[in-house]
Amino acid sequence: MDEATLKRLIGNLDKEELIKVIGVLVNASEEAGQELLDYCQKYATEENKNFVIEKQLKQHWKKAYPIIQSSNMYGGCSESEENDAYYEMSIMDDLLEKKNGITWEVRKEILDELLECVAEDNSGFTDYIVDLALNMCYAKEEVIYLADFLIVHGNSYYKNLASSIYREVGEGQKYLASKKAQLKYGSDYLDLASYYEEQGKQEIALQIVLEGLKKVDGRLDEIYEYLYKFYKSKNDEAAIIALYQTALSKKKSIDYITELLYEYYKEKRDYSKHKDMLLNLVQCSGSRDVKKWYTRCKEELLEHDFIKIEKSILGIIKEKNLSVYYDICMEKGKTEEVLVYLKEHQQCNSWYGLDDNHRYSKVLADEYPQEIVELYWKEVKHYTSLGKKANYRRAVSILRKIRQIMEKNKWTEDWNKQYQQFINGNRRKRLLIEELENKIGRAHV
Repeated sequence: MDEATLKRLIGNLDKEELIKVIGVLVNASEEAGQELLDYCQKYATEENKNFVIEKQLKQHWKKAYPIIQSSNMYGGCSESEENDAYYEMSIMDDLLEKKNGITWEVRKEILDELLECVAEDNSGFTDYIVDLALNMCYAKEEVIYLADFLIVHGNSYYKNLASSIYREVGEGQKYLASKKAQLKYGSDYLDLASYYEEQGKQEIALQIVLEGLKKVDGRLDEIYEYLYKFYKSKNDEAAIIALYQTALSKKKSIDYITELLYEYYKEKRDYSKHKDMLLNLVQCSGSRDVKKWYTRCKEELLEHDFIKIEKSILGIIKEKNLSVYYDICMEKGKTEEVLVYLKEHQQCNSWYGLDDNHRYSKVLADEYPQEIVELYWKEVKHYTSLGKKANYRRAVSILRKIRQIMEKNKWTEDWNKQYQQFINGNRRKRLLIEELENKIGRAHV
């Protein structure tokens, strides 16, 4: 409807009549209500600005709330509903971040409904809702109100968040009570210990960490590191060794504590113990780290010591990570051992086996061309037998590698004969023949 028509329809109405017309339109359409609020926010006078923003906040929550309630009930919602809810809450975030004079009464009304959704925690929106709830709270008392709710109704993650809020706002007693009730991981004990350290109570902090050493049922990296640094600062080697023995008996995070002692003895230039820890690291490290510790042994041990123990180290590496073991074999020129393994353990799906993407065989082809050609022909036949265009493409790509090796070794005549025999045996495979003609061409016999 154009402006001229509107003037003829409502141009002579007074203020009260215009308000009634607007009321009818707004009540008939949520979109009209939103348009009105957006217009009023844009042109609001200073005295009405906060009032308009409060109405905007309520309006956008009114749109998001039903979606979140439904999601809590059914464990989720459609992608479009999810996008709608996040959109409305993002606008609420923008309104709150400007720290406008929105009264606590209005914010608390919305906050209480947000917290109901947090307590149910089945919508998939909880993380965002908690962030929004934090933005709802401007004053210390308001943040404490939120933390008090989370400590009772939140899951373990949000209980920890509540504890951190108490600590941040200086509620020491509430922090201690809530944190002591949630000591589970090493990080929990260290967080509590750091609080006592801030209070100048180092002895209590140490006892807290020692309690964590006894009670934590999981990795102890952080606990070990704290105690190691503490004992090191006191120059208490006996305590460091005792800590290491405790770690060995617990069989937890042994690689981490061993690395700490490795660095300790290396720094002290105690070669004998430095060497022992290096060898222990080869034994206890994960498969991803064995190459690093093999290299460290090679670099840091005396040559005669390394020569004496290298064979046993390689045996450990072979058990932990075959790929690393054969990488070392290739580096050392022990190519025949790698070839024997590939021949005895050929995995035709070379994208996922030890020889993924022919990482070893393409290097070995220079030294053992005949053997690698034989392995590649087995792969070609395997992929050809599987059918389907993708497998044919893989077979053809390997055939091209075979041709390359054979031509390099001046076996062109043999290549042409073998290739023609392959074509003759697979003439009925139309897709394969097309792929061969496109990528390799015809044999020249």
